[in-house]
Amino acid sequence: MKSLSTISKYVISTLLWIFVAITAILFFIGDLVVWFSTFWWDRRLKAVHLYSSYWAMFYIWINPGWKIKTEGFEMIDKKMTYVIVSNHQSAFDILLLYRLFTYFKWVAKKELAKVPVIGWNLILNRCILLDRGSQASAKKMIASGLKNLHTGNSLLIFPEGTRSKDGQVKRFKEGAFLLAQQAKVPILPVVIEGSKDIFPSPGVINLRQRLQIRVLKPIPVDEILRFSLADLTNQVNSLITEEHRKMAPNKY
Repeated sequence: MKSLSTISKYVISTLLWIFVAITAILFFIGDLVVWFSTFWWDRRLKAVHLYSSYWAMFYIWINPGWKIKTEGFEMIDKKMTYVIVSNHQSAFDILLLYRLFTYFKWVAKKELAKVPVIGWNLILNRCILLDRGSQASAKKMIASGLKNLHTGNSLLIFPEGTRSKDGQVKRFKEGAFLLAQQAKVPILPVVIEGSKDIFPSPGVINLRQRLQIRVLKPIPVDEILRFSLADLTNQVNSLITEEHRKMAPNKY
């Protein structure tokens, strides 16, 4: 019986991956239409980002088994420019964080650009792609990030640098906080939970999962500048870790 259940999970997941692949191609065609229709006047590509947000949420909305609890969204001032920082649990975070429905550019690993459709969308949105093993790429990311922030584009960064294998919040890297200090923009901390369990094993999709997004109070510029870079990084790391511990005590 257990073997039959496992086989059925793989069959259902395979069919779902086929559905995702087909619909993603169709959505990307729409993505191109929006881009071609707006890039010449919408220099910041806000229309393309909004389209991407609805594209991402489509996959969540069509599955009633994925329940999202949102908290603190009233903290977001959509007219403000932020460095948005979040913990990172799985590839599903990319879909989940579009639920913020606020404008931002991703700072993502360069390898994602090679993924069909997803990578193409990142390129169309002019997101910042980082080669994690390259010092030159890190410097280029800082320069590009500052340019975006000065233009009014918020940035969304996973300061852990990679996905957490056990769901716990890991140590943060300093890049996001250096950007906030140098650009003099507030930090918007976001805590997510549940996305790690969407993919319980390779290739398998869990269709029943509770997800949480908790937006914390923005950290103002005067407070950001009061700390050294190392202390600021540690303070925000501790803040997000403690909030996540409250949301998922079973992971600690």
